Amino acid sequence: MSVDFWATQFLNGVTLGMIFVLVALGLSLIFGIMHVVNFAHGDLLLVGTYVSLSVFLLTESLLLGVIVAMLAVGVLGFVLEYFILRRVDHENVLLQLLVTFGVAEIIRELVQLRWGPVGMNYPVPDWGRGNVDLLVTGYPLYRTFVIVAGIVCVAAVYLFLTRTDYGLVVRAGSHDRDLVRTLGIDIRRIFTLVFVIGCLLAAVAGTLVGPLRSANPELGVELLIPAFVVVIVGGMGSFTGSIVAGLFIGLVITLTGVVFPPAQDAVIYAFMAVVLLVRPHGLFGTPQEAH
Repeated sequence: MSVDFWATQFLNGVTLGMIFVLVALGLSLIFGIMHVVNFAHGDLLLVGTYVSLSVFLLTESLLLGVIVAMLAVGVLGFVLEYFILRRVDHENVLLQLLVTFGVAEIIRELVQLRWGPVGMNYPVPDWGRGNVDLLVTGYPLYRTFVIVAGIVCVAAVYLFLTRTDYGLVVRAGSHDRDLVRTLGIDIRRIFTLVFVIGCLLAAVAGTLVGPLRSANPELGVELLIPAFVVVIVGGMGSFTGSIVAGLFIGLVITLTGVVFPPAQDAVIYAFMAVVLLVRPHGLFGTPQEAH
């Protein structure tokens, strides 16, 4: 196998990893401050995929598709947090799991009623066809766009968390929610803001992954499970951990698929088990966040 081949596989791993990063960042942000394990996150992503596909088929504009998808999933996330999750005891983990699992099933059924149970082709935009010359290899333009778009989204979340007053409150709330309350800040509004941001990231991930995997009702579940592995390996609620673990898991899945395809799915769970044995709170997590 040539250098060109391995360079392409490496970039394929980074592309897949970038999708995991976007999904895991949303999950991690929500868990970090709300302590909610959101099983509906994958199906919110699924809504983003189908909404952006519908807009793209009408307008041939992926940009308009992702904007409409973010609006739709953002509103859906607001309704879910404000009218359902806000009424769930955040200390009752089992109840959270059951509620978000039920919401996920409802969303998936509604998607199938609207778009049908059979998968739909999500075409690559005309501007995304062709290759980019990266010296060691020519790489598909759309996949290169996914990597760049993922970096932009990660940078935007980082700037929000580190350069804005709301970001400061979110970071403070992830460490001590009671302290934020004693400062007179409405923690409920912060919960809603963080949940909607997580949903927006899911919508972007759902749009970007569409032309890579096409749209099908199981897409959200297929991405959610590895994303949970990313969050656990990186450390629950860890921004850095989600990025590092997301890229690493993407590379592990892709390269294992090349070397030994039967182990492609199992290898990430084996890796997660090893990490948890050595560091029970994940690579970048803390014992406090893990509990």
